[in-house]
Amino acid sequence: MSTAPSTAAALHGWDELAADPPDDLAPTARAHLPQLAELEAAWPALAHGNRIVHGDLRADNMVHDHARGVTFVDWAHATIGPACIDAASLAPQLILAGHTPADIARLLRDHPATASSSDTTTAFFAALTGHWHRNARKPAPPGAPGLRAYQHRAAVAGLALLSHRLS
Repeated sequence: MSTAPSTAAALHGWDELAADPPDDLAPTARAHLPQLAELEAAWPALAHGNRIVHGDLRADNMVHDHARGVTFVDWAHATIGPACIDAASLAPQLILAGHTPADIARLLRDHPATASSSDTTTAFFAALTGHWHRNARKPAPPGAPGLRAYQHRAAVAGLALLSHRLS
């Protein structure tokens, strides 16, 4: 296992949202805010691993070829870290594609990359979802007009899965 934390260790957002909760924060997020901030705070200590992880799996970073299968593209956020990062970052994408949080929670519970590291998976997922919730409130960066809308959708999906995992 690597002694250096993954660059994904820097993901956060619940800490800032807890310090000054916005009026439009979802009731579910508001109800779980202390727990979400605590999970997020645990993530940097768990962000060690020996896997090369993509770090940004979503539909537009996958190319499907009928003969070759799926190829992952856009490795701008690649890092070394725990195996659960890619499975957990893909989870909200599956919810956005129509799968239920319960189905995805079962998938994460049983998947080889996440089954043995439930605490690490949940802490990463909390940090990633907090990152999306915080960043979705910022102005759109130049050249990426749809980014904040995507982050908002991913944050809603992430919160739905976190709510299921925390209940």
